[in-house]
Amino acid sequence: MRQAFSAVAVLILLVLATPLQAQSYYIGVNGGYSDFRDTRFAYGDGGDTRVIGSYEGGETVSVSIGRASEGSGTFNGRTELELGFQRDRVSGMVFDDTTNEEPAVDDDPVVDEETGDVEEEGSRDRVSDVSGQSEAAFGFANAIGDFSLTSSTALVGGFGFGLAEVNFDQHSARGRGVVMDESDITYGYQLIGGLVWQPFSVLDLEVSYRYRSWEDISLEATNGVKSNLSMRSHNLIGSLRLRF
Repeated sequence: MRQAFSAVAVLILLVLATPLQAQSYYIGVNGGYSDFRDTRFAYGDGGDTRVIGSYEGGETVSVSIGRASEGSGTFNGRTELELGFQRDRVSGMVFDDTTNEEPAVDDDPVVDEETGDVEEEGSRDRVSDVSGQSEAAFGFANAIGDFSLTSSTALVGGFGFGLAEVNFDQHSARGRGVVMDESDITYGYQLIGGLVWQPFSVLDLEVSYRYRSWEDISLEATNGVKSNLSMRSHNLIGSLRLRF
């Protein structure tokens, strides 16, 4: 994480160092595929059961407004405000009450190689008949650099820091009912990398990968057990920007 903040500090300095007389403003629309990584929260009596949720793949959309430099060198910087939404649907849950603190998500017990004894107690119950989704309505402040390859193409790299309302909406499992239906406002960041093509001076077309992470999410399960967790996602996004 320290390396990421160092990289964005250098990027921000490059953006701010760009001559102010060579700049334009833009509005953009962004959309694509969002894949949430597995999430886990506490459940059961006293929080002794972990619920590990997997996802099937969803979508993300956003709009952005920003300022871009238009120098003739190999680097041009952008700063922007991005407002958007991402969503992914739950595809399965594992209810894990084994004694391992961080168990592997599988059905095989951990066996001591010397004694042959099972090192864990409890069970893992996989449930595929589930419903619900996780969502994040977010706002990011992004600092982005465009590193020219040709007169009309460039590599893109950047970092964003933002806030989001994260919602675990009606996470339900067969035989257990709704286990989580809670939201929280929290902070997070995204790392951006991609390729941009400028077919016209007023139009940018971009494909990017964005790694997002929402941190320190405080949630309370339907049985009153509280958890703090992170929610991370891989996002493949197409963008269209109009300069003015």
